[in-house]
Amino acid sequence: MLRAHSLTKASFAAAAAAALACGATPAFARTATFTSSSGYDDSALGAFSTAGDSAGALLTLDNWIALLFETPFGTARSDTVSIFTLPPPLGDARLTVSFGRIDGGLPVFVDTRSFNAGNTLTVNNLFQQGCFALGGCNYIFIQTTRQRRGASGAVVDYVSVNGEPTEVVEPTPEPAVWAMLMIGFAGVAWRMKAARRNARAYRASPSSSA
Repeated sequence: MLRAHSLTKASFAAAAAAALACGATPAFARTATFTSSSGYDDSALGAFSTAGDSAGALLTLDNWIALLFETPFGTARSDTVSIFTLPPPLGDARLTVSFGRIDGGLPVFVDTRSFNAGNTLTVNNLFQQGCFALGGCNYIFIQTTRQRRGASGAVVDYVSVNGEPTEVVEPTPEPAVWAMLMIGFAGVAWRMKAARRNARAYRASPSSSA
């Protein structure tokens, strides 16, 4: 049965980090607690944990997934994180990925990248971007920020760290944790959406083309 996550756009990041804050028991070399704004079941978690199976998590416009890693990444200059995605059968979609650390229940982001679905995003400078100063990054937030020409969204196949596919597991959040983090993450979500709206408004303004 699908586990429905009925979340408002203003609080989706809050719920994500709140769910993830409870952690997970590592089973593989890389294990991350997974949560999503969309409903998912055990088969979806299995698909997202399997490299190269051409299956994963479908993210429609403005929906997201969040991963909290048991073992931090970006603690060495050689650390590399890759996000593997599948091309939409129709149209095109774009994803935005933020990397950071959960600190005191709030996310501190060191880098944000955007790329088109169907490509692989590989980031190999998170150490220099600020992960090392934070004691390593442990949080990845992925959102579909554009879908057009009939695309149903973007599919994230799997995530790897230093070539190791990440096993994802479901969180078991405590209500107190959800309540504690909701307000702070609502602000983060609002700022991310407002930044995209402001950028679109600037591009459409006459002065931007002068």
